[in-house]
Formats: sequence, C-alpha cells, structure tokens
Amino acid sequence: MDKQKTHIKKGVVIAAILVLLDIVLQLTHQKLQPWVMYANSGILATGVLTSIFISNNSNPEDVTFSFQFGYGFKVAVVVVCILFIYTLLSTYIVFPGYINDLYQQRMLEAKQQMTKLNVEEAKAQQAMAIKVIGLMVMSGMVMLNLAVGIAAAFVGSVIGLLMKKKANSHQIGT
Repeated sequence: MDKQKTHIKKGVVIAAILVLLDIVLQLTHQKLQPWVMYANSGILATGVLTSIFISNNSNPEDVTFSFQFGYGFKVAVVVVCILFIYTLLSTYIVFPGYINDLYQQRMLEAKQQMTKLNVEEAKAQQAMAIKVIGLMVMSGMVMLNLAVGIAAAFVGSVIGLLMKKKANSHQIGT
C-alpha cells in the first residue's frame, strides 16, 4: 500500500518547495520578476525527473515507459493540485495585493509601448482587467505546470528506458 502512494509524498515535497519559494518571493517583492517562472518550472521539472529516477531505482522490475510516464504524471498532478489551492488562497486571501501589483506592472508596460493611453478608459476598465488577470493567473499556473510536468515525465521515461536498456546490455555482455 505504501509503495503505491509514493507519488503523493514526492508531489507534496515538490509542492512544499515551490510554495516556500513563492512565499519568500512575495515577501521580498520579487514575485513579478521574469526569472521566477523559469525557476518554478525548473524546480518542478527537476522534481518530477528525480521522482521518476528514484522510483526506477526502488522498483527496477517496473521500469516500463507507461509506468514511468504515469508515475511522473501523477507526481506532477499532485503538485499542480496543491499549487492550485495555494495560488487561490495566496492570491485572494494571503497576498491580495498581488493582482493589483500585476495590473500596475501591465499598465506601466502598456504606457511604455503606446504613446496615447487613455487614462480614463483604463481606470473604467480596471475592475474587469483585475478579474481577467486573476483568472489568467489561476489558469496559467495550472496549464504551465501541467505542461512542464508532462514534458518532464516524458523525458524522464525516455531516459529511464535508455538507462534500463544500457543496464540490460551490460548484463547480457558479461
């Protein structure tokens, strides 16, 4: 029974690392930096790959593409579910100013790109824009993390199969 639940434990650990990183970034006002998305994606991909490799070492008889891919996907789904709940809570309860900060940053970018920005129209549309940005944050988090998790599961599965094939060829040759 415990052997079947390891993807949940690994997913919780990866999600905890990402949540702690997000809290630190929010408190240091670094959350809106461009490198944050790449750092989060890198941590998620590394975590999924590491989970697959650890699973392969503990269950060498189960090293098939479908098992590895499914295992990596399950780890990624656990992470995404936890991050969705955390993002929902942090965006609207813990750090409610994040959406407004994101809106202000987008408005500054728009002012820099456009010479004539109608301030009155922008202020009139601010409430709708903030709602749209909130939905974009939630859906973007889910889609990006699932895409990174699936890609990492695929790459980990292929690498795991290549490692198994190499190990089997060494065993046959000796």
